[in-house]
Amino acid sequence: MVRIDNIKLPVEHTEADLKNRINKLLKRDDYKFVRIVRRSLDARKKSDIHYNYCVQVELGKNEEKTVRFLNNKNITLTETKKYSFPYKFECPDRPIIIGSGPAGYFAATVLADNGLKPIVIERGKPVEERKKDVDIFWETGKLNEESNVSFGEGGAGTFSDGKLNTGNKDKDGIFAYIFETFHRFGADESVTYEAKPHIGTDVLMNVMKNMRNNITDKGGEILFNSKLVDIILQDDNSYILEIEGEDGVFEIKTNNLILAIGHSSRDSFKMLYERGFAMEQKPFAVGLRIEHPRKMIDVDRYGEALAGKLPAADYKLTYHAENGRAVFSFCMCPGGYVVNASSAEGHMVVNGMSYSGRDSENSNAAIVVSITPEDIKGDEPLDAVSFQETLEKGFFEAGNGMIPVQRFGDFVKGEKSTALGSVKPVTKGKISLSELKSCLPEYVADAIIEGIRYFGTRIEGFDSEDAVLSGIESRTSSPVRIVRDENLMAVGFPGVFPCGEGAGYAGGITSAAADGIRCAEKLAERLIEANNKD
Repeated sequence: MVRIDNIKLPVEHTEADLKNRINKLLKRDDYKFVRIVRRSLDARKKSDIHYNYCVQVELGKNEEKTVRFLNNKNITLTETKKYSFPYKFECPDRPIIIGSGPAGYFAATVLADNGLKPIVIERGKPVEERKKDVDIFWETGKLNEESNVSFGEGGAGTFSDGKLNTGNKDKDGIFAYIFETFHRFGADESVTYEAKPHIGTDVLMNVMKNMRNNITDKGGEILFNSKLVDIILQDDNSYILEIEGEDGVFEIKTNNLILAIGHSSRDSFKMLYERGFAMEQKPFAVGLRIEHPRKMIDVDRYGEALAGKLPAADYKLTYHAENGRAVFSFCMCPGGYVVNASSAEGHMVVNGMSYSGRDSENSNAAIVVSITPEDIKGDEPLDAVSFQETLEKGFFEAGNGMIPVQRFGDFVKGEKSTALGSVKPVTKGKISLSELKSCLPEYVADAIIEGIRYFGTRIEGFDSEDAVLSGIESRTSSPVRIVRDENLMAVGFPGVFPCGEGAGYAGGITSAAADGIRCAEKLAERLIEANNKD
């Protein structure tokens, strides 16, 4: 296999243009085009915005000799790293998975695809019913605490931009497998090669249904409206799970359990801690969403001539504030919406969401500030959860139960906004003009102001007084970690695999899915070992 890097093409190009460029680089056209490995948009210089491609081709015999002859550092021999689940067998001891977010569903998918028949326990509803509950909440404010933006099939990632970015290298091909699996179940093929792939909430819903059907078609079960309320370790190292379903509480006995509970399952954190699971505080971040006109961001990134001809522009911004805090953009949603993502009565949480077209009037991102265990009053792991809850209650009160919004200029002065300026919020959920600065710790508010001022030197207009802030963005990641051993099992609880964002081992859809797969591998190893003993 031959890999060709750094194929530079203009913004407006065709598939034929790509093939012609490959022909010129190889000095031949008798090759087999295998795939696009990666495509990225290079917009560092407005005078030279272009696409960069990396592709794989097969040349047939004497590939090594041909590569030597071409003597081009961008043309190299390569081997495709292709991930496959290492075990395939059937076992009467069915794995139990708590949660149907990326970690839970990818664990269930690889287990079901390879002969095991997992049972998935999901506290929320199937995505079709979940969407109805979320729409009602956004329209009326009536919250279903078990079926919302955080809980239900697909997890919190379903009502987001569906970004599949990861900063980690794909050493074993597992990320490529995840992208290909999303494509297999309905995502556009571009997610397998775009440098910054995204699916979009509208497409993700269909992907979740298709993943569900694959799991059940292969013998798995998914129990919706079923919440884990207790886990009791037995003398034989098995577990009794108490599940609260629609018809009351029932029990399931298991020896192998994946806990993919998500970062918002605070009742589950409490239950696990009371049952003796080792937990610790971990760093996270809190802050506000900021909205600007999509066209403003596009023009700054691409220039006037190309704005509107290219996909909605994104950005990634970082700053180190004078008070020592890291300030950074998080979960940037080009052409997206700010959504009311609350999952508990009396609490306000916002998040960003985009549909696949990324074509709303505004682009938004969270501007968040680092929080460390040293900032938390109290040493108990769940004190970090209390820190989040206190902020969320304050923002709920500030907005009278609606998304509290404020002009950046008013935020700086600490004055309640009485009118909007040139930027009109694009939200899912009702809004209320509010005062947000006093709802935040002083060190967070100061760092946000300083960070936004700096970001204004990077993107023209970013620090406009009319930019709209909303809050609170408090669920960037889990504030706690469930401690696990070298076999990915919870310390002191053999056969229990804490997994994904909720357990503190992932930071997004892709990393959560990867952690789910790795936990499924360890679970399968354990099943094989148990069967060999029998």
